[in-house]
Amino acid sequence: MPSEYKYVRTNSKGVRIYRRDTNESLEFVQDYLEKNNIEYEERLGATMLYLYNKKGEMYAYYWTTGRWCKGKAISHKHYGSKGIDDFVCRFFNNPKKKDDERPDV
Repeated sequence: MPSEYKYVRTNSKGVRIYRRDTNESLEFVQDYLEKNNIEYEERLGATMLYLYNKKGEMYAYYWTTGRWCKGKAISHKHYGSKGIDDFVCRFFNNPKKKDDERPDV
């Protein structure tokens, strides 16, 4: 079960930044993806995976925090999930309109 949000820093604009860790290991996430036949690519330096759904759409997923975005991770709005199962069930296999989501920036 993911922990609560915790303060990590204050950015250059004076905004307090919080994060919630998933407490899921890379091995746990890989096992989940393999059991569910989800194709993925590892980007270990960024603690990120590129996941591909059945339509061939790519998502960037950070397993340490549950943050994700559709497409490449660079310069996109990121959204939050509570872990790999939450992400796959709520967003990856059942995508919402971007307007209905709250960005986790």
